[in-house]
Amino acid sequence: MYIDSIKLTNFRTFRESRIEFVHPKLDDIFSAIPTPQLPNVNLLLGNNGFGKTTLLKAIALAALGPAVTDSGIFPYLLIRREPLLQPSEAVIEANFFPNEQDDTFVSVVESHITVTRRGDLESLRWTHPEEKAWHPIFSSSSDAFFFVGYGATRRVEKADRVDMGSRKYNAFIRAQRIQSLFEESYSLIPLTSWLPDLQQSNPGRFKQVASLINKLVGHGHYNFTGKMEAREYLFERNGIKIPFPALSDGYRAFLGWVGDLLYHVCETCPRGKKLVENKGIVLVDEIDLHLHPEWQLTVLQTLSKTLPNIQFIVTSHSPLIVGSLEWMNIITMMPGEAGSSVAKRIEWAVHGLDADQVLLTDYFGLESTRAPGKKRTLKELTLKAREGDTKAAKQLLKEMSRGEERNVRITVRLPSEVVEKAVRKGTLETSVDIKEVIDR
Repeated sequence: MYIDSIKLTNFRTFRESRIEFVHPKLDDIFSAIPTPQLPNVNLLLGNNGFGKTTLLKAIALAALGPAVTDSGIFPYLLIRREPLLQPSEAVIEANFFPNEQDDTFVSVVESHITVTRRGDLESLRWTHPEEKAWHPIFSSSSDAFFFVGYGATRRVEKADRVDMGSRKYNAFIRAQRIQSLFEESYSLIPLTSWLPDLQQSNPGRFKQVASLINKLVGHGHYNFTGKMEAREYLFERNGIKIPFPALSDGYRAFLGWVGDLLYHVCETCPRGKKLVENKGIVLVDEIDLHLHPEWQLTVLQTLSKTLPNIQFIVTSHSPLIVGSLEWMNIITMMPGEAGSSVAKRIEWAVHGLDADQVLLTDYFGLESTRAPGKKRTLKELTLKAREGDTKAAKQLLKEMSRGEERNVRITVRLPSEVVEKAVRKGTLETSVDIKEVIDR
């Protein structure tokens, strides 16, 4: 299934806001959102405390449908609090488009969940009059209604501490797939706890997993070898093989949730289908966690094209990720009434802009990307230059191209005639007329 829209009322920072999403079944004829080049990617953007993670949690709860009541998820302070208004309940209303694997008879699946408060406790209730379309959600073995979510504190459990049998029978498996959005200590399933068995029982499926891992990581990074050393999978780059625990934080953070995702994709993929044909929703908080800027530039395109039937809804603060998308992919959390938030799309052609340009758009709203001290210096020089001060104008150009540091060693390639002149003056070992070099 794919989520088409959600409406939140008194849900944490959202007093009332309706959000529409892009997904592979989006129809330009009936939607106000043009189809972007990456039709399965939604980026949630906004300042800290404006509701990005809150929106992910709301989507996860809505995706549980009527099973949310007995899912075992503990709601913590989900109902909005205001100084003068203390609502007793919050409401989540969402529409989902089912796929053929969802085994339902309707064209749109509706979810209506109410969070109620009694004293200091909150509880989740299904409040839609109809739940028949959701009946497959109650079966853990069904491949219908696939969704999974990853919180910003996600971590991979050590293989010797994972009890797969306990995970399957101690809690509702669908709720487990989104548990890390609600519980910071919840750990993800490592590759070594399930992939070796798959390699033995289904070599063809194992090859698909190995191929997907390498495609998702992308070109130029460590490749998954499929081989093990001391019960850990090896990753190779430039002929050097490194076990998973020895990889950097960036690789472990990314491969951690990707490995967990592929486990659930394997578990829910319909029989006779390839893994890339599996359809559903993937929620990721802080998609750029520990990723180098070069990786941030390509991570969403790689995810989108490698798993084209998955609807990705992710959060980030990275201008590089914003610049890699189109405005249709971006949902921005903006200030509303009484300290609330509203989610909107800003129709600003952002795809392909550099990081500085992106930061100066309405997506981030910065007036400048320079350090405050440097900003003041440039402003003072600019005002003087506008009044006709030529010295200030020249100084402004110089200041715009260098940092504030003064005690720094500068290495410059000097023209031969300047070097000869410095030697004659006896100044080569101490100082060179930098002004002359700059002017030249």
